[in-house]
Formats: sequence, structure tokens, C-alpha cells
Amino acid sequence: MNIVVSERVRRQYGARIRSADPRAKFIVPAVRDGAVAWSGNPAKADVCCLSADMWEELESRRVVLPALFGLDQLRWFHSFSAGVDSPVFKALLDRGMMLTNSSGASAPSIAQYVLAMMLYRSKPIEAWRESQGRREWTPLPGSDLTGKTAGIIGTGAIGGEVARLAKAFGMRTIGVRRSGKPARHIDEMATVRRLRYLLRESDFVVLACPLTKETEGLIGERELRAMKPSATLINIARGRIVDESQLIRALEDGWIAGACLDVFTLEPLPETSPLWSLPNVIVTPHNSGVSPLNMERAMAIFIDNLARFVADEPLRNRVRDVGT
Repeated sequence: MNIVVSERVRRQYGARIRSADPRAKFIVPAVRDGAVAWSGNPAKADVCCLSADMWEELESRRVVLPALFGLDQLRWFHSFSAGVDSPVFKALLDRGMMLTNSSGASAPSIAQYVLAMMLYRSKPIEAWRESQGRREWTPLPGSDLTGKTAGIIGTGAIGGEVARLAKAFGMRTIGVRRSGKPARHIDEMATVRRLRYLLRESDFVVLACPLTKETEGLIGERELRAMKPSATLINIARGRIVDESQLIRALEDGWIAGACLDVFTLEPLPETSPLWSLPNVIVTPHNSGVSPLNMERAMAIFIDNLARFVADEPLRNRVRDVGT
């Protein structure tokens, strides 16, 4: 098996990869003088593991990624990212390649981000810091999460972990998924047809669904007006799931109390966007899932799948339709 991996993956995980396939040979891309230099013959590559370092480093994105997508003999492409809504992934599927992702690898980190935002919106954390800076002993009102309702749109790996943590805080959970089938840690499950029920009931609306033709623009004026005036929208999915212009109206005019946003229609978020300066908005630069543990979790998925691939067994996290 000829596997395209980064030098970091070869060095840190090479032995574990060979435990799944003792025949594994590594093909490592590097950037030299603005072009890709390969150790090994990329034309013979059977598998590519697109690890975090190849995905996130600017030079790799600019030079290495186009070369990876151009390897005609690849049979299986594994992505570190859970989201595969980029057109390049659709092109891979159209070529008949098997595609898997690392769904679940960043779920703990993203879910903890969501709970951190819920706590931030419930406790006067900034006001306490300001009082401290003024050396003022001023007790301030706050609330807690117990008894509040978390409405989770998308109950996959991330949404499921959000629900688990929310239950630990004594919250009620409502979920929306396409099938409407029950899920652990979700008190009530509904289909998209009952989305407005979730919006009316929820103190926190969490977007954790993939971007598809069905979910693009899912949250618009009607949905934002259906939310409680005291509610907070938390988006860790994709920016295009929300009509951003209507969200700005909702935040400025008080349809909802606030928003915590890690994803946006355009990224980086343009400096001219009103979202930067709205007092009821938290803006973070699409890194809610960042954790030093993510690489280990993603590589564990890939190594398990490699053993399955060698044994001609079904792969975990198989992506059959990117949906966009």
C-alpha cells in the first residue's frame, strides 16, 4: 500500500500505520522553491491521509493540496476535516474515489466551546472583570444553565456531544435531525418540519448540522423571529446555514438576545461587517474545534479504517454525497 502522508504523520504515526498494514510505503510531499518535492512516486499512491498539518499550513494549501487532488491513481482519500462541503471533495467523489472524513475527532473540543459560550451568556463574566479592573466590590446578577433548553440542530458527533454536556448541566435538550430518530441525551427529537417548535422552546439554539442544499439558508427571518427574545444563537456549523443579513437585523432590533459565531458566510469575516462591533455578539475565527488532541483522534480513525481497507471491510465515516 502506497500512502501519501505528511512528514509529521510519517514520523509520529508511521509505526502504528504499519501495524494496520505492514506493507505500507510512505510518499511524503514537501514544498521546495514553490513546488512539490516528493519522497517516493506519487503516481503509485493508493491512499492519501490529508492530515491537519497539510490542511492548515498556508504553503501546503497553496502548493501541496492541488497536487494531492491531481493524483489519478488514488483509490481512497481521508480528510482530517469533518466538513467536506468544498467542491474539491465533490470532484473526488465524481471520479469514483472513496472519501472518508474525521467526523467526531473535534467533537469534544467544539462541544466544550458551545458550553463555554452558554456559560458566558449566563454569567456576567465581562462585568466581573471590569469591576475587578476598577477594584469595585459589586455583586452582579447572573443565571445558570439548569432548567434551560438547548435546541440542537444536527445531532451527529458534535451535536450529540453538546447534548451530553448540556444534560450534565441539568439542561433540557431538543434535537432536530433529518430522520427524526431518537438519540442519546436528546429529550425530544424532531424532524426539520418541527424546526419552529425547537426555535420557540430553546434558550440556546445550536447549529451543528452539515452544509447541504437542504440546510443552506435554513435560518432566516422567519426562523429568527420564531426564537425567544431572550435566546442566543450559537453557530459552529457553516456560515451559509444562516442568512447573515437577517441575523444582523435580529441582533440589532432585539429579535434575539445574542449570538456566538465561529463561522461566517465570508471568511475571514470582512472588517466592514457589523458583527464585529455588535455588543451582543461573540466572534471567533473558525477555530472552536482547535485542540492538540484532534490529530490523535483523527489519526485513530484513519488507522482503524486502514485496517478495514486492507481487509476489504466497510470504512467508518464514509462520505457518499457532499450535498452541495
